[in-house]
Amino acid sequence: MSVQPIDTWWFVVKGGKRDCLVDLEHGTCDCGVFAIECIPCPHAIAAATFSGVDVATLVSLYYLNEFLFSGYSENIYPCVGEVEARKCLPPEQKRGPERQKKSIWQSWLELSRFKGRKPRKQHRDYRCSNCQETGHKRPHCTN
Repeated sequence: MSVQPIDTWWFVVKGGKRDCLVDLEHGTCDCGVFAIECIPCPHAIAAATFSGVDVATLVSLYYLNEFLFSGYSENIYPCVGEVEARKCLPPEQKRGPERQKKSIWQSWLELSRFKGRKPRKQHRDYRCSNCQETGHKRPHCTN
């Protein structure tokens, strides 16, 4: 990727799928990945490498171990009175006999990356293995 500086924090990064304008000071890029995930995108990494900024400083503080450990630094006490007073019953909803559907929620970034691709299986014209004609398969062959 080619990087062209605009000023000390702004860069134009050309290459890849699109050309982007990167602001290292505020953590933004035209592709949107840097601002949403708070992890530098390839454009921001190229701009940081060009300007001599350490890429690890661009990652959000939420991803650091110290931030994770600070949430568990104090003692966590259970709620004794409230839990014993309530009954916890399983849900009354029964599952049907059919196979469960795949329910993976994808982020907008994953959906946009796979938008332009072809489907996995392309429709093919099937031929009968007995008579080699198209339009039917062997179980429905009249020959």
